[in-house]
Amino acid sequence: MEAMGLWPGSRPVRHLGNMISLWRHPPQPELINTTSELPSPNYFQLHPFFIWKPEHDLMERVRNNYILPCFYGCPNPQVASSGVGRPRVIVGISGQYYILASRLGCKVCRRHWFADKPQWVDMLPKRFQNILPAFITHKKAICKTVMDELRRSGKSPNDMANQIREMLNLKYERAHLAYLLSVQNTRDAEAGVYGQSTITGFLRREDSPAPFREYEDADGWYGVSVTSHYLTECLLQEYQRQELALTLLLQGTFGQVFRSDHTRRVASKVTFSSGTMSSYAIMNENWMILSWVMLQSEGDQRLEPMYEGLAHRYSSAGIEKAKYQWVDRYESQ
Repeated sequence: MEAMGLWPGSRPVRHLGNMISLWRHPPQPELINTTSELPSPNYFQLHPFFIWKPEHDLMERVRNNYILPCFYGCPNPQVASSGVGRPRVIVGISGQYYILASRLGCKVCRRHWFADKPQWVDMLPKRFQNILPAFITHKKAICKTVMDELRRSGKSPNDMANQIREMLNLKYERAHLAYLLSVQNTRDAEAGVYGQSTITGFLRREDSPAPFREYEDADGWYGVSVTSHYLTECLLQEYQRQELALTLLLQGTFGQVFRSDHTRRVASKVTFSSGTMSSYAIMNENWMILSWVMLQSEGDQRLEPMYEGLAHRYSSAGIEKAKYQWVDRYESQ
């Protein structure tokens, strides 16, 4: 801990090789000594930020002699930093933070772009994309923790948006409370509540604490909001990114005991001009889906192509076919 500069009282980290994280967290506001001044709300309104500078020496180990591509397709690109872009706010499960990306330029074509441009990030190797803590869209971004929780919990985008909105407001209220308690602590010390009065109150020109400002104030907390529509778009984009992996996972899923269900509730949410639809899913003994199809009726004869496909999958993999199957006869009537 001391060698890394993480232990209190250890030497400060000065060399780039010792910077072991791309995260930068604000100081603990209650520990800042403001001497004769009342605590400032600015220290209580800071958010963490993530440094995204793939061209910098800080990420030299990640590049590992890899040549960063030019966004405009130069055959022999020479990408270098040409400034710093505008911070992009990200919403996560534990709060909001910022991504501070660099402005890049190619010395060959002399054109510029930002390092957090989604199309350019997709051009990078997977090891770069895996470091980014968020999925970046055109103007916004969403933390990967939100998408993970959305998939894990099975909540609708509307419920998840309400949960995130409540969490962000609670964090704002806690920061506001911490500021008020810090101001009260200073006043109590000056009033002699702790046994000895201080003279700092006589040294201040202004004795009124600064206002904490509202949640959305751009000069204060600058809180953001998330809509269910935006979460839906992010979830669809995430599915498109993982569609091939999900398909391969389904094709590699087997089992010896089948459970087959007619899921009418799912089918009722889908409307086709061809008429009433029926949804049919087959799962194994571990509740993993092997196959899922939409049918125009619940007749067994329409399921034959699906079972033939499952049989071919088992034969191609050289795995013994399932011996047992449970069918929801009540739903299939």
